[in-house]
Amino acid sequence: MKVPEKEILEGDILKIIFVLGWPTMVLQILQVAYNMADTFWLGRWSSGEKAQSAVAAMQISWPVIFVMISIGAGFGVAAISLISQYTGAGKVEKASHATGQLITIAILLALTLSAAGILLTPYLLNVMSLESRVEVYSIQYMRIIFLGLPFVFLSYMFMAVFRAFGSPLIPMYVNGFGVVVNIAMDPVLINGYFGFPSLGVYGAAIATIISRALTTAISLYIVHRGVAGLKVYLRHLKPSLFYVKKIFHIGSPAALGQFSSALGFFALMTIISTLPNSTVPIAAYGVGDRIIEFGFIIIMGLDMGMATIVGHSLGASKFSRAKEAFRTAVKLSFVLLAIMTVIIAAFGEELVAFFIPRSPEVIKEGGRFLLIFGFGIPFFGVFSAVEGLYQGAGRTFPILVMGLSRLWLFRVLMVYLLGIALSMGTTGVWVGMALSNVLAAGVAMYYYFKGDWKQKVIEEE
Repeated sequence: MKVPEKEILEGDILKIIFVLGWPTMVLQILQVAYNMADTFWLGRWSSGEKAQSAVAAMQISWPVIFVMISIGAGFGVAAISLISQYTGAGKVEKASHATGQLITIAILLALTLSAAGILLTPYLLNVMSLESRVEVYSIQYMRIIFLGLPFVFLSYMFMAVFRAFGSPLIPMYVNGFGVVVNIAMDPVLINGYFGFPSLGVYGAAIATIISRALTTAISLYIVHRGVAGLKVYLRHLKPSLFYVKKIFHIGSPAALGQFSSALGFFALMTIISTLPNSTVPIAAYGVGDRIIEFGFIIIMGLDMGMATIVGHSLGASKFSRAKEAFRTAVKLSFVLLAIMTVIIAAFGEELVAFFIPRSPEVIKEGGRFLLIFGFGIPFFGVFSAVEGLYQGAGRTFPILVMGLSRLWLFRVLMVYLLGIALSMGTTGVWVGMALSNVLAAGVAMYYYFKGDWKQKVIEEE
């Protein structure tokens, strides 16, 4: 199940990027299918107004939830860089030990943040100007997700570990199974089929947690049983000062960057919620964002494959190969996203109508969002590729700066200025979001040419 190390370090770059990346693409297709299943079934849950509120609640909830999840996601970057570089250097026992330490840290962080999320949910939502029904649905959904946060944390962590090790098929199979279970449970729990009660947003959240619990249990079994030399024993779970310091040194800036980005999306939702009839633009953005996710599937796969090659190459001191992998990935990302932009701009309203057919206002606004925001989408491919480069290198401070720039310096500020201060409404919001991707791509390329991604993170022991 592991791609041979010789292939990663010496094989054709484009081929290896796809070999390492296509399982991520498949998994992301399934993940997007799950997100769309939530939107699809909630969009048909009841009357047009009730369904509209449920879809808006989902869109409101995830930026708030991700404020908590982002901290764990940041430490997933430490998994990518440490495990890929240890593996590239031929130190698989150290990769196993690092995996055990990451599991321990993830569990402790998740339990703490789970309790905080459950307690803080109403206060976080009070910041927004939400319609009462949207707020009620959001609280229902978020509290269930926070209750199962440890499973969400660990499932993200295991995906990062297996990909970094060069075994991308494992997370594809395991998490793919979880997504299929989630999709199958959605209509049953949301709409109440086969004798089950109709639970609405509660049902969507419960389906998510059950599927994450299953994938976490399977992943724990796999790393304990062992795969291609990577095997975690109980001794690896005992905190080691050396590994904990290294993980926090790498993971803390990335976690702070992810946290700041999550807060940026939360601020973005807060701004949109102040617009007249805010449920419509929130729901339009929610559906449009799900559609755009399809285009990001390939990009995420390319970047994950590229990050793994970069980490292994730096661990083996093959710096020119890491550079070549990045250049290949960034060119492909820009071209593929440009093609996607043309498609969604041409068929925007039709795509939105598929998910929420009984809400003409949302359909019209969603089509406008896809048309305006579209011109900034290819530039996100550039930004994402540079992020992947630095993840593989384990240099997380630039990721922090890039994330802060994109969300706070560019997106939140420009959305507020254009949408609220200049009274351009949703047009200003969508234009501000598009411009933020263009400007963030410029910041990302500055860091690429700066060149500090060429340094290892596993040299000192």
